[in-house]
Amino acid sequence: MADDSLDKTGVIPGNAIIPDPSWATGLTRLCAGSEAQPTTQIEPSPEVMPDLGPRYRLVRKLGQGGMGSVYLGINVESDEQFAIKTLPADATMDEQTQQRFQKEIRLLSEVHHPNVANLVDIGQQGRTSYLVMELVEGADLKYVLENHGCLPERMALQIIREVCIGVEAAHQNGIIHRDLKPANILLSALRIGDESPARAVLAAIETGNLPSIKVTDFGLARHVDQGASLQLTQTATMLGTPYYIAPEQCTEQGRLSPSADVYSLGITLFELLTGKPPFVADDPIKLISMHCFDEAPELARLNPEISDRTSRLVHKTLQKSPDFRFVDATHLREEIDQILNGGVDSNSIHPVLPKTKGRLFEAEWQWDLDGSSEDLWPLVSNTERVNASVGLPPVEYETRRDEQGRKHRFGSFKLGFTRLTWEEHPFEWVEGRRLSVLREFENGPFLWFVSHVELMANAQGGSRLTHRVKIAPRGWLGWLLAYVEVNIKGRKPLDKVYRRINEMVMGRLQGGKAIDPYLPPQRISTNSRKRLDAVRAKLISEQIDTNCLEALLDYVILAPAQELARIRPRRLAEQLDMDADAFAATCLAACSAGLLELHWDILCPVCRVASEIRDTLKEIERHAHCESCEHDFDVDLGKTVELVFRIHPEFRVADLKTYCVGGPEHAPHVVAQVRMDAGEVLEIDCHLTPGSYIVRSSQLSYTINIVADPQTGSSRTLIDLNHCEGTRRPIRVLAGRQIVQLSNQHAESIVVRLERSASRRDAITAAEAQKLPRFRELFPGEKISRERLSNVSNCALIAVRVNNIVEMFETLGDLTTCETIENAFDAIRSTLSSYDAEVIKEADDRIIARFPTVSSAINAAYELHSAFDVNSSNQQAKIQIAVHRGVAMSTSFNGRVSYVGKSISYLSQLLDCASGSRWVISEEIAQDEDCVDVLNGSQLRLRKLLGGEANAVYEVSAE
Repeated sequence: MADDSLDKTGVIPGNAIIPDPSWATGLTRLCAGSEAQPTTQIEPSPEVMPDLGPRYRLVRKLGQGGMGSVYLGINVESDEQFAIKTLPADATMDEQTQQRFQKEIRLLSEVHHPNVANLVDIGQQGRTSYLVMELVEGADLKYVLENHGCLPERMALQIIREVCIGVEAAHQNGIIHRDLKPANILLSALRIGDESPARAVLAAIETGNLPSIKVTDFGLARHVDQGASLQLTQTATMLGTPYYIAPEQCTEQGRLSPSADVYSLGITLFELLTGKPPFVADDPIKLISMHCFDEAPELARLNPEISDRTSRLVHKTLQKSPDFRFVDATHLREEIDQILNGGVDSNSIHPVLPKTKGRLFEAEWQWDLDGSSEDLWPLVSNTERVNASVGLPPVEYETRRDEQGRKHRFGSFKLGFTRLTWEEHPFEWVEGRRLSVLREFENGPFLWFVSHVELMANAQGGSRLTHRVKIAPRGWLGWLLAYVEVNIKGRKPLDKVYRRINEMVMGRLQGGKAIDPYLPPQRISTNSRKRLDAVRAKLISEQIDTNCLEALLDYVILAPAQELARIRPRRLAEQLDMDADAFAATCLAACSAGLLELHWDILCPVCRVASEIRDTLKEIERHAHCESCEHDFDVDLGKTVELVFRIHPEFRVADLKTYCVGGPEHAPHVVAQVRMDAGEVLEIDCHLTPGSYIVRSSQLSYTINIVADPQTGSSRTLIDLNHCEGTRRPIRVLAGRQIVQLSNQHAESIVVRLERSASRRDAITAAEAQKLPRFRELFPGEKISRERLSNVSNCALIAVRVNNIVEMFETLGDLTTCETIENAFDAIRSTLSSYDAEVIKEADDRIIARFPTVSSAINAAYELHSAFDVNSSNQQAKIQIAVHRGVAMSTSFNGRVSYVGKSISYLSQLLDCASGSRWVISEEIAQDEDCVDVLNGSQLRLRKLLGGEANAVYEVSAE
């Protein structure tokens, strides 16, 4: 590309471009300017140059930037040559320039790597400050492009790989370069004879030899989370080179991440492969607009020789949203390594399609929607509702086993005059991003069918929804039927559904929050309305919450028949913005008025899908079996039995038919589900909120715990799924965007799920129902018998006590103290819930909870220990924590569920033992292997407080 005034490092406020440091240009002049000049004979420049004292002598100027000048210099003692950058001695020099110069020195001192032009020395002579850098004898990448043109694919990838290695050193230190471009990538090669350094670089590339590569010019670099001493970028100021700048550098200086450098590397790789950047314009504002809003040209159209895999790599680096690019230079470099070495593609398209001869039928549609992917996902991914809304018939499902005993799910429905039967492979999805399913048919006009839905942030705002369909037809008749069913019958209804969902998300549908996001409401009969009026009058007379009552009646009128088949009161209360307890009481009262029917769902504790439904608690057995995940489980009335309602048929007829199973709507706690082939390596690019997660598979004999920490941890995690069944320590990762790379080391395919381990807070369990006064009043026959609840379980227990309540009352007064305690209890409950805890007791100053594992209890205690600062003032709640493991017995007391036992009482004693300590554990916990692993991984230590070997009490504190 020819020299361009826009190809400069710049500070661009408004529409002005002000030159800033770009001293690599000077090095290019040194390396390429004089082809025949031997480097050992240096002629001094006639220009008057700064005096740097006796140690360094400047020879001539190499370049001039807005922040100073770059000179070729010599160390007088060693005769070594360096690039020396100086600031002018002018007393009126801009203060920000001085700060930026000091900042560059600081950052360079943190990055020392063979692939970086490293800092050698710094100094000041009089009023002249200077820094001494490695001198790279060769040429920059811009010179190579100008004199060679585009490069072969493998050479281009190798060069970017070496750049990534250098940038990795910065990213690992939390530093973003912010100005990666060909002019800041220096190359050198072995010279032959009197060959110039620049010519040696070109000769190496022409012969397929990779030159040595160094990244330079950290003048605009910054820390990802920089302190005030490094914050030099002003609001509404853009730093970077317009041809290579990431979109977020234009508008989001406070939210830059290493993926901004990934974008610049993607632009550079695009230019290496095609000879020009993807976006070219004479006007800088237009160029910036292209970065922010225009899609990059397809690489294959400009250079058909480029492989599909490299094209996909470049496409990913140039995504407008940082969330859809590679996370950092390491992530990009690892993918380049896979391409160069012919490794497996960790970003391969799923599901893996069956091998088929002949032409496939394919259709692809796109919608640019106003809603965000976060808001659209729960509705778009509800395949149960979408399938019914577009007119697909209900499905009958059955489970079969093959000769090896493996379970397979088959579905069937009637299409025309024939009944189609297919094997339904497990749904695969990543929450908020993509969803797909594969069906292989036993009969009919199709061999197989796959549907793929993808949501991506749109450059213009909102989201782009892409729906792809692929069908392998059986002959020309199958092709014809595929065209009719997909393009004629399917396209228009799907368009209506997706657009209505978008209108719902944006709040543009009339009818309030009770309106159905999939289909317009159906009119109900006059008689049904009269019955509803009678119910309204009856319940008002019983002093039911009027707002909840009207919301429920509106929902009964407007909701589709599918939703009325299973009304979950807490979830619906959240949707309608009602108080959960008041709305639950209203639904219970509606049962007594004949509007609703009460039922009990038996939930599988593994997949959380309802395996059975019962009319009364007496019908529920102690054990159950889940057909969905082939899991036998004990029925826990405090966890696996949920209260649900159904509309009474006198008012409306509920749709009890099944249109789809296995999709995300049936497992909202699952962040991602994938089916991996034997030996496959697969990346899951997902978003993890702070809390606890579990990686599990029904084909694995173990689970893997993950803790997403809001402050510390890696953004990329590698998990080997192997045959090792030993203790696996919880993996601590950084909350937010997370790349989870799974490696299936088994000899068969497995279905893997990444799940939130927190309990469902939108469900009313059978045990919780016993605590509701309205439930006990209206359903006295639904009491849980003492015999049924008297079960004993050995579990991890935690007690958390607010221990400065008296001081807060004296300091803050009654009202403020009550609010402070309430806020503290909310925070404690939230943390406990995120680790799948069940709160079993509450008092004025404490909460007691039980956990499924010791590791989850210790991790929850550690998070609480960190969240409530020991140095906080008396105006804040201070807590003490006790952790124990033992037997907890649940029983009924006056018709309510209560937990009793020696272990519960011992927790209170532990708290009293704590005295001034903030966190204590019992001997039973201290000897547990999971506890030891968590404490070691968190750099915590134990100190014995009291007791003998069998009943010792330990204090937990940081090392």
